[in-house]
Amino acid sequence: MVPASAQDRSRIDEFLPTYDFSAAYEIPINAPISVAYECLLRSNFSDVWLVRLLMSIRSGKRLPRNRTPADLGQRLQGTGFVILAEALGEELVIGVAGQFWRPDGGRCMELTAKGFAGFSRPGFAKAAWNFKLREESPQSTVLSTETRIKCFGAALGKFRLYWSLVRPFSGLLRKAILKQVKTEAESKARV
Repeated sequence: MVPASAQDRSRIDEFLPTYDFSAAYEIPINAPISVAYECLLRSNFSDVWLVRLLMSIRSGKRLPRNRTPADLGQRLQGTGFVILAEALGEELVIGVAGQFWRPDGGRCMELTAKGFAGFSRPGFAKAAWNFKLREESPQSTVLSTETRIKCFGAALGKFRLYWSLVRPFSGLLRKAILKQVKTEAESKARV
């Protein structure tokens, strides 16, 4: 077996090396990796109309745009999502735990980055979500995202049914987020 290169390894492996479900997507970006990474960190996912639409349908409530100018860590506060790791210019890993099949997501608002690895509450699931950047050339970047989900106890059956229904829409959300970062980075790179 050939050891994985540093480029192939991912920080998400540190937080969720074994999982029950996963999905991965990527997009090429015609911008330097530094520009793409900056746009990722500034990206406000609630600006993506598809994100707002699908999350509004899921919750039964209209999801407004978050107009608060803040960094990603500040925007995640109070959402149940936590930043697990950040390798500057290379990868960002976010975690969340909850009962995702519930309309409100059943997120564990008390979850911390330190508590993520040990979280294994029966009837719940946890998810790690990363964004990884790979330089193709000095002016070209590939941005990828992977989501991994680990279920505990009875959550496996509930999540399996939920995932069979939402996976296509979850994929659309992630692709829309990648496209948002691409559009912003390419626009900024042209300036």
